[in-house]
Amino acid sequence: MAEEALMDTEEVARYLKVHVKTVMNLVERGDLRASKIGRHWRFRKSDVDEYFESRLNKPRTEDKPSSSTSSEDAQK
Repeated sequence: MAEEALMDTEEVARYLKVHVKTVMNLVERGDLRASKIGRHWRFRKSDVDEYFESRLNKPRTEDKPSSSTSSEDAQK
């Protein structure tokens, strides 16, 4: 089994281009998974990537009826 890369708080902050306090706020809110080893926090890169992916803007889906659908209904 291959070892997964671990990152410290400063590395995560640089990777996400945010302040270290922002990283710790994410951990405290439960948005970003981390493990405290001794006095230091460690993050799996896959968890950081998963958090980032979850924050991406998603393309709009066609759940809402479009204006053309309502005009078609009005013509019936």
